[in-house]
Amino acid sequence: MSLPDGKTRLVFCDVGQGDGVLLSRGTFQMLYDVGRDNGKMRKCLERYLPFWDRKIEVVILSHWDNDHVGGLEDIGKGYKMEKVFSGVKAEGEFEQKVYAEILRQNDVLRSDWFEFEVVWPERSSGVEQVEMDSNEGSLVGVLRVADKRILLMGDASVEVEQKLVWRKILRGKVEVLKVGHHGSNTSTSEELLEEVRPKVGVIGVGRNSFGHPTKEVLGRLEKYGVEVKRTDKDGDVVMIMAKE
Repeated sequence: MSLPDGKTRLVFCDVGQGDGVLLSRGTFQMLYDVGRDNGKMRKCLERYLPFWDRKIEVVILSHWDNDHVGGLEDIGKGYKMEKVFSGVKAEGEFEQKVYAEILRQNDVLRSDWFEFEVVWPERSSGVEQVEMDSNEGSLVGVLRVADKRILLMGDASVEVEQKLVWRKILRGKVEVLKVGHHGSNTSTSEELLEEVRPKVGVIGVGRNSFGHPTKEVLGRLEKYGVEVKRTDKDGDVVMIMAKE
């Protein structure tokens, strides 16, 4: 594969038990989460980026759990990350290492060919750091590429999903759902599936002791006719969103 090749790719990288998503077109790359500290996200980048392109223009971190941000240091050894965003300030070991600009509901990142709209967390009254469980504070966004909508859920809980549905924030169907919290039963409610009616649901998951993805979530996805892709079984899940 000779890169760049004029295609817009959305890649749900096989990073083991964790999430790492790459949006790539030409020499522009955006990441949504970067997996855990196991080298797998960097290897995914090497598969889909030109070998001479050592810059990641945008990195969005849903929250600061290790299985979503642990790969930052490894990626930073080989790539320059120009802009880093999250819904909450860096926590733990990353607090002194990473400056992330805070995004909140209704913030939008856009170019002439894609748009990423933040739908969660809510805006608070002048306070940057919301006191909330790290999963509840996951940055949830709707990515629009060409005429397609992709809902990226981080580890957001059923309670967050219900707020997004009840307050009519999601506004209609999506083509692809990044299934929340690796298929945990704490996410992917019937209310959410009824609202967004995804054609494809992608689960970022690896060997784990949590029972992810749960039978309940797989059953709900089947009930709504969602085609399920799993990184533990399918490897990298690659979608061609557009061609020049």
